[in-house]
Amino acid sequence: MKKPLILVTTSNLMVEGMGVVRLNHEYVNAVVKAGGVPVIVGSPFGLDELIALADGLLLTGGVDVDPARFGEAVLNDSVHVDQARDELELQLIEKYWKTGKPALAICRGLQVLNVAFGGGLIQDIPTWCGAVHTAGVEHPVTAAEGSLLARLTGTRALTVNSYHHQCVAQGQLAAPFVATATWTGNGVTMIEAFEQPGYPLLAVQWHPERAYLNPAGLTDMDPLFRWLVEKARG
Repeated sequence: MKKPLILVTTSNLMVEGMGVVRLNHEYVNAVVKAGGVPVIVGSPFGLDELIALADGLLLTGGVDVDPARFGEAVLNDSVHVDQARDELELQLIEKYWKTGKPALAICRGLQVLNVAFGGGLIQDIPTWCGAVHTAGVEHPVTAAEGSLLARLTGTRALTVNSYHHQCVAQGQLAAPFVATATWTGNGVTMIEAFEQPGYPLLAVQWHPERAYLNPAGLTDMDPLFRWLVEKARG
């Protein structure tokens, strides 16, 4: 049986004056382990052809979405953007969603997806509420009963890892989506996962591809990648 082709988004870097794309090994390993074949998307050239060939999409983590994309000025110097990546991923999402093919969105992937559909973001979590969700900090997340996330992990009480300083707050979620996991603390509620009724999507704010780094403390996240690959195989 043909293995599903999974489009995987990348980061942009400058190395010795040359533009390069970067993709953390964990994303590749997670897709391969689940039975898929990762296909890098690092350029707008050939985007239509790649989408036509692909069976699934993985929107990966990375730098911040430009606040101008959701109608705000940059809040402070903690915000680091990549205009070329924003443009590529917004094009990719617009075109890809017309296919009805499955998608898994991680960290920045969740954020750019929310912005693509008209939602907003908190630019800097520490400024917003004083909490710190960077550097792999572990914290609890509550998954909604009956959600895809809860069915995949087998639990509503998850322990996850965070590497982000932006997020989607209550009231900022784009209309097509439904929040299916949250974190509450410091007087605020952060949306940690969302889904889209009628569309094969799972978006999470943490990094499931890195859960293996601390298997004793974190909820097993391999089922998320198996779901993506199986849906793509479908």
